[in-house]
Amino acid sequence: MSQENVEIVRRYYEAWNAGGLDDARAFWSDEIEWQDAPQMLDGGTCRGAEAVVAHFRDLDEVLGTMKVQVERLVPTGDEVLVLLNVHLDAPRGGLPLDGPIFETVRVEGGKISRIRLFVDEREALEAVGLSE
Repeated sequence: MSQENVEIVRRYYEAWNAGGLDDARAFWSDEIEWQDAPQMLDGGTCRGAEAVVAHFRDLDEVLGTMKVQVERLVPTGDEVLVLLNVHLDAPRGGLPLDGPIFETVRVEGGKISRIRLFVDEREALEAVGLSE
């Protein structure tokens, strides 16, 4: 199941890059939980696909177009640890960003049920029970 989950997560990020939020939404369960990194301003937890969509739409002006490059996918039991390089162009007043982000992605029944975002690799590793 781990390799199958890795492939689902890989296709999810490909869909994000190809079609943005609308294409990525197809990979989420209706009950998805999205947890922003604690260090993020206005970060928190959204529950339910519509709440996550609304969260991203609220951030659209700040984030602009977001593209991700998957650097590493590591199966860790019921989650996949993901190292991403994220590019935000933020053309409408936000700050451009190019850099690493870490996510843990849980897949249940072929759908993504939880994504936790981290800005610190150590915290992401600890969240999935791994250490460097």
